[in-house]
Amino acid sequence: MQGNKSEGTTVVLIVGYRYAGKSLVLQHLERSGYCCVDNLPEALIADYLSQMRRAAGAGRPRVALAVDTETGSAPRGPAQPGRPSLLSIRDELAAAGHSPFLVFLAASDSALKERHAASQAEDSGRDDAGRRDAERAALGPLREAADLILDSSYASPTDERDRIIALAEGEKRRVRTVVEVSSFGFKYGAPAGDIVLDVRFIPNPYYVSELRPLTGKDKACADYVFGEEGARVALEALIRLVEAMEPAYEAQGKPLLRVRIGCTGGQHRSVFLVEQLVTHFTPTWTTLKRHRELDARHSQ
Repeated sequence: MQGNKSEGTTVVLIVGYRYAGKSLVLQHLERSGYCCVDNLPEALIADYLSQMRRAAGAGRPRVALAVDTETGSAPRGPAQPGRPSLLSIRDELAAAGHSPFLVFLAASDSALKERHAASQAEDSGRDDAGRRDAERAALGPLREAADLILDSSYASPTDERDRIIALAEGEKRRVRTVVEVSSFGFKYGAPAGDIVLDVRFIPNPYYVSELRPLTGKDKACADYVFGEEGARVALEALIRLVEAMEPAYEAQGKPLLRVRIGCTGGQHRSVFLVEQLVTHFTPTWTTLKRHRELDARHSQ
C-alpha cells in the first residue's frame, strides 16, 4: 500500500522471524542513507515519525524500522479484531500521506535453528521447535499482507537491501544489473560466480604448436575454437541462459550477474568465449570483461 510519495516519508516497516536477520539488513539500509531504528514497538511508530519529520524540516527522510512484534502490541492488535495492528498502522501512515512498505524477513527452519544455536542467548541455543511454530502462526497474517517477502536462508543482506530499496524507491533507485564476464584457468583455482562454466571439454589449442603462444583474442585461435561444434553449442546455450537471468536479476535489484568461464590455463578457450559473450551483450546491457590469468600476466 502506498501513500502520497511527493510529500510524505518513505517508511519501510520490517518484521519477521526471530534470527531471520532483521537487524543485519537494517544496518545495510542505514549505510544507504536510511534513518533506522531496531526493535521499535508498534505503539511508538507514529511518535517517532513525527519527531523525524520535525528534525528533517523541508526534507523528506527515508526511514526503516525493524518493528518489535514480540513485546508491547501483539501481532494481533485490538484496533481491528482478527487483523494485525501493524497493518492498521500502515493504513494510517498511507492516509497521512506517507509511503509505507511492509517487508517480511523469513528463513527456513534449519537456518533459524543454526542461528539460534550460534547465538549467545540465555537459553544456550536450545532448539525450540514449538516456539518457531507458534511464531509462524502468530506472524502469518503479516507475512500474507507484506509488500515484499525475503528469505534470508538464500539472500545476502546486501541483496535484501537492494530489493527493499527497489521496492520503496522504484525507478529513482532502480539497480541496473551489470553482466560481468571473466575467464580463468582451473589450474589456478575456480572463482565464485552466478554462472561458472567449465569448457575443458572443447579441444585445447595448447596442443597445436602454432596456436600455443596465442590467446583466445587472436583470430587464428578464435577460428580454431569456434570451428568446434561443442564450442558453438555451448556459446548459444550460455547466451540463452544469461538472457533468461539478466532481466530477473534486474527486477530483483541485483547489481551484478557474474559469469565465469574456465578452461585449463585461462588462455585460449575461456578467453575466446568471454570475448564472444561481451561482443554479443554489450549493445544491450552494461558489461564488464575480465581475463583473470591474462590480466595477472600483464600486470607482472
